[in-house]
Amino acid sequence: VLVYIGTMASSSGMPKPGGGEALVVFFTKLPEKFQVPEEELVIPANLERYGLSEVVNRLIGHEQPVPFDFLVEGEFLRTSIGTYLEVHKLSAEKILRLEFVLALREPEQSSVDEAPEWISSVVALEAYPSTWFAATLYDGTVRIYEESEMRLSTRLSDHGLAGVAALPTSRGSQLVAACQDGTLRACALQCGRSPKAGAVASLAPSAPPKAMQAAALSEDGTLLAAGGWSTEVFVWNAEPETFSDPETSGKRKAPANQAQAKFTLPGHSQVVTALSFGRKEQFPFTLLSGSWDCSIRVWDVAAASGVCNWPVARAVTSFTMNPSMPQLATSHEDGHVSLWDIRASPHVSVAGALSLDASAGLPLLAAQVTHQRMAQQVAWCNEDANRLASVGHDGHLCILDPRCLRMPLQAVPVGKQVPTPNKLLCVAWLSKDTLVVGASDGKVSRISLKSESEM
Repeated sequence: VLVYIGTMASSSGMPKPGGGEALVVFFTKLPEKFQVPEEELVIPANLERYGLSEVVNRLIGHEQPVPFDFLVEGEFLRTSIGTYLEVHKLSAEKILRLEFVLALREPEQSSVDEAPEWISSVVALEAYPSTWFAATLYDGTVRIYEESEMRLSTRLSDHGLAGVAALPTSRGSQLVAACQDGTLRACALQCGRSPKAGAVASLAPSAPPKAMQAAALSEDGTLLAAGGWSTEVFVWNAEPETFSDPETSGKRKAPANQAQAKFTLPGHSQVVTALSFGRKEQFPFTLLSGSWDCSIRVWDVAAASGVCNWPVARAVTSFTMNPSMPQLATSHEDGHVSLWDIRASPHVSVAGALSLDASAGLPLLAAQVTHQRMAQQVAWCNEDANRLASVGHDGHLCILDPRCLRMPLQAVPVGKQVPTPNKLLCVAWLSKDTLVVGASDGKVSRISLKSESEM
C-alpha cells in the first residue's frame, strides 16, 4: 500500500493528490495505543476497509495487525474512497476525516438450552455485565440461567408467558411477565449458590381478561405495567406482597391476587406490544408504549394521562431506548428497524432530563430493512450506545451501529436455516459483547461479539 506523507505538495506546501489518489486524515477515540498523528495523507483512492486497515496498522506499528472499521461524517464506509468521493460529488482534493474503530470478529455461538416450548422473552437479571438471565416460555414457566447453565425452572402460570421485565436487587431480581390469561405475574428471584423463586403474585385488571403481551417495571420498583390485546395499558403499585421473599418459608405460598390496578390508560387502537418506564435521568415520571396501531405513546404516570402520540408509520413489534442520548429505536412487522430522535425541552425539576409533553417530537433519523421477515425485537446495549441488536423471523441476529443503519455490522444466522429458518423471538444484552437469543424451536443461544484486540 502506497502512502505519501507530504511528498506531493502544492505551492502552499500541503499534500496534494494526483490521479487515482485521495487526501485523508485518520483519527480515533480508541485508547492511547491506537492513536495516530492527525496528519494529512495522500493514499490510493481505490482503498477499501481492508486496505485502510493496513495503512492504519502501519501508522500504529502493531506487530499483530488489527482489523478496523471506518466512518466518514458519522457513516460507515462500505465502498472505496474513490467511490465515496464520486457518489457524494466531492473533489479528490477534499480532505476526508476517517474515524477508525475496532471491527467485530465473526460472532461465536454456543447453545445454552433447548426447552420444550417457544422462548417468548429473555432478560438480564443483574446490573450489567450480568452472568444471570431468565427466559420465559409459552408453557408458563421461567428458566433461570447462570452463564450457560440452567439453575432453576419455576412455573408462573398454567398459561403462556410473553413479554418480561426485571429489576436487579441486592440478592437477585424482581421479575414481571405478561401472561396469556390476561394477568401480570410477578415474583422475586434469588440468585447465587441456591437459586429460589418467591410466591407468584397475579395482577389482573377489573375488565374482562385479554392476553397480555408486554410488561414493564419502574427503576425504583414501585410501579408495574402491562398491556396487550385489550389495547389498554394497566399500571399497578408494587405492594409488599407483590415480591415475596424467597427465603420466608420452605414452600412457596399460594399466589396472591391483586385485582385493582392503580389506573388504566386507554388510547391505543390495536395490541400493545412494548412497554418501558422512562429513566429518571432521561425522561422522569413517564411510561412509553408501542403498538400495532403504528404509534409510540408517552404517558405521564404522575397525572395518569397521555402526553404524546407519535406516529411511526409501521406496526411496532418492540422499541428500545438509547442509554446515553435522547433516541429511540423501533422494530417492525415488515422487517424494518428505525431510529428516532426525541426532541423535547429541558425538564423543570430534574437537571439534565427532558420533559416529554405535547410539544415533544419524534423525527425519523434512519430506517432500514434489516430482516427479510418480521423484525421481532430490537435491543440497545446499555454499556455501549453504538451497539444495537435485532432478531427476526428470518432466523438472523443483526448487530447494528446507530451511526449507520444502512448495513448491519454483523448478520448472524442462529439455529436451523433450511428449509425454513427458525424464528428468532427475543434478544437481550448481558454485557457489551455478550447476548442471549431465544427461538421458536425452544433453543436459547449465547452470542459472543469480541473484537480482534479483545480476543
